[in-house]
Amino acid sequence: MSILPEATENSCTDFRSTEQEFHAYPFPVEPWNEPAASPSYGVIRWQYFQKKYFRERVIGSLLLAIVTPIILMLWCLVRLTSKGAGFFKQTRVGYRGQPFEMIKLRTMVADAEADGRARWCVKGDPRITWLGRILRKTHMDELPQLINVARGEMALVGPRPERPCFVEQLKQKIDGYERRLSVLPGITGLAQINLPPDETIDDVRRKQHLDLLYIRETNFWLDLRMLMGTAIRLFGIPGEIVIRALGLRRTIPAALCREGSVRGIKIAIDPEPNAHGSQKPLAASIVRIATLRYPQPPRVRSLPSFVPNAFTVDVEDYFHVSGFSDCVSPRDWDWFPCRVEANTLRLLDMLQRKKVRGTFFILGWVADRYPKLIRRIAEEGHELGCHSYWHRLVYQMTPQEFLDDLRKARSAIEQAAGTGIQLYRAPSFSITPSSLWAIDILSEEGFVLDSSIFPMKHHRYGMPESTSAIHHHQGIVHSIDEYPPTVWKSGMLNVPVGGGYFRLIPRWLTQMAIDRTRRSGIPAMFYIHPWEIDPKQPRVEGIRFANRLRHSIGLQMTYAKLSRLLEENRFAAIGDVVKHFDMSTATNDLPLEV
Repeated sequence: MSILPEATENSCTDFRSTEQEFHAYPFPVEPWNEPAASPSYGVIRWQYFQKKYFRERVIGSLLLAIVTPIILMLWCLVRLTSKGAGFFKQTRVGYRGQPFEMIKLRTMVADAEADGRARWCVKGDPRITWLGRILRKTHMDELPQLINVARGEMALVGPRPERPCFVEQLKQKIDGYERRLSVLPGITGLAQINLPPDETIDDVRRKQHLDLLYIRETNFWLDLRMLMGTAIRLFGIPGEIVIRALGLRRTIPAALCREGSVRGIKIAIDPEPNAHGSQKPLAASIVRIATLRYPQPPRVRSLPSFVPNAFTVDVEDYFHVSGFSDCVSPRDWDWFPCRVEANTLRLLDMLQRKKVRGTFFILGWVADRYPKLIRRIAEEGHELGCHSYWHRLVYQMTPQEFLDDLRKARSAIEQAAGTGIQLYRAPSFSITPSSLWAIDILSEEGFVLDSSIFPMKHHRYGMPESTSAIHHHQGIVHSIDEYPPTVWKSGMLNVPVGGGYFRLIPRWLTQMAIDRTRRSGIPAMFYIHPWEIDPKQPRVEGIRFANRLRHSIGLQMTYAKLSRLLEENRFAAIGDVVKHFDMSTATNDLPLEV
């Protein structure tokens, strides 16, 4: 049977995906089907979808309770305006090829497929009733599908489910069509928002592209914006306005389109990056914040899933922070109750449970007083780096003072760990344009990588003209490999990844910054301090209110947020990231971001 317009009554044969087909799906993958010791990207995506399904099932049940009166009123209107049942049930193919009965309000005449032929619906289809046209235009006919969501057969957002007979035919005509069955189908989806209903095989191919893009890249705020867009469409607002306002437009490969449009709907084909955009940077940033929208990325190569992100720890205590330096002198440090050992051990235990290897930048002062702690960090397989000795800002020292501090710290750390170190991170990222001479000293002292240049303006540090990418940074004379902390930049909106920013902003925003950084081809770097998981740390007297607030905000939630972040991302030590990143740049088959 050929695929012709319309799909209505359930006269199709049953379809179930074979186990062999399912294991061929690229994502997500259940943990028990993944032989690797550490979670792969597919397992991480599976964990995300499990949480998404639970969340949307609860939300769907609540929405169903709210809209039930509206559904009953529309059911009565359908019964009064045409013969037949008010609800329409049809067999669709769901998660892993399992069939289920999808429920909608009837929009066609009764027995629309009395001849036994399954057909797609086309524009101007005579089988659609006058009320059905209104319901379809406003998508009100989809409301009863909340029953499927409450049952766990569908999600609020995901690929649209297809009929069994069509799935069988589409599998033969479209390579990998069954891959979209690796997640629950949804009421709305990225393909439905961007493209009109299917009428041809080419239409299905275009939607397949967006469905797989959604499965690979979705996150909470993309789902939320699609739900917002779907809700706005209920009021009759044109889809083109909605997808532009919420930043839901996605690129369709030119090979899947003709002349840049599909049946009157304009499709973005491989857009050239626009350095300035049509709006002023500030206005564009305000729009993005107000609409929770992602900026549309330029044509770049996404980072492969096997390249991890970097997890780094600055091993220092709560009284070492630069914000307290006005009131706390290094000669008084021994008078404060130290908590760095207990907090670092707690971090080590978490990393061991999550099977994460990180890079620990050690303060020399800590290494001298807690050598067993430094030795344990090294013995557990983590990478070591230098974080100075006295935690003095680099630009507040002379080159000779910096050299003396560097050598003293390096000696203390290497003696405690029993191994050499070649990585460096300045206190408070204090290598700035005025202290680039530090790059020369690091290079002359045999350090091979620095992580001190913060690519954002801060009153205490930062080089906003720099990049979050791993690069070769030039000093006055010499240069060094630089792996800066990640800052996702969008217009005038800057989202750093880690430290006080991680405590201050919601976890979803940090995750968004990591995802967008990876999609631009850069492995993200996260950093944290042991004292940031310690809400019971002693209060330091005499600290200015602003500094105290910055220091204490979010301490209660950081441990739980960090645990979630480690579960949903793949992290490793800087050396591992650089090694994998070098491998990835040597390949020519990286997927293009859309």
